[in-house]
Amino acid sequence: MDVYAQNGVTPVPVIKTARLELRPMALSDVDAIVPQLNNLDVTRWLSVVPHPYTKDDAIWFIEENLAGRAASWSIFKDDTLIGNVGGGDAHGYWLGQDHWGQGYATEAATAACAHHFATTDDVEITSNYFLGNVGSANVLGKLGFLPTVIGTSHCVATGANVQSQGMVLIRTRWESIHNA
Repeated sequence: MDVYAQNGVTPVPVIKTARLELRPMALSDVDAIVPQLNNLDVTRWLSVVPHPYTKDDAIWFIEENLAGRAASWSIFKDDTLIGNVGGGDAHGYWLGQDHWGQGYATEAATAACAHHFATTDDVEITSNYFLGNVGSANVLGKLGFLPTVIGTSHCVATGANVQSQGMVLIRTRWESIHNA
């Protein structure tokens, strides 16, 4: 059954990179997502993801995507779900801890940004990371994001307000870096 068609929503396309496949989110992803996001070492770097993370949380998020109120991909490596990357003009991502430090976040985020700029007229994409999250700072820097302002974000998983670095990626900068 095509849930997207039933909802009148155009799904995000499947995107293949050198090592990964980005697929539209599906309810079949729930059992792979929950244990990865039920890890505080992952969720402490994310603003809106609760801890503990439950099956109901995963179902809610996937249903938001199926209804077109969010747009993100499940990231697969060799048919194993390893994370998620958001599309649109506000960029976010996470990887299960076992997949950190292997370049997957950069690869998936590059594909999501390329898709966004190729399919919209938007002139920028925004993002942010919690100060101390060196991995995300590095990913965004590799993509060409530049720092804007330091602010405060609430982390639902820890219940704490944390400093976050705002970032922006301007289309012309993206094109100069990635179309060279």
